[in-house]
Amino acid sequence: MTEFYGWLFVDFIPLLYEKRRVARQLQVEVWLDLTQLLNELKAELANGETGTKTSGAKANVSYIV
Repeated sequence: MTEFYGWLFVDFIPLLYEKRRVARQLQVEVWLDLTQLLNELKAELANGETGTKTSGAKANVSYIV
């Protein structure tokens, strides 16, 4: 039975793992990447600003940086 291996780099250290484990690690890193989440939150905030506003009251919008 032939097993397939792939390289996973931690800084400059190469680690040899099974390809399924490398794929799983990539999924976890993508899941933990906050860039996509921040982009979606900014889009929701932008859509919320164009909605109806109450009589003269302004909502404070704070951004997480």
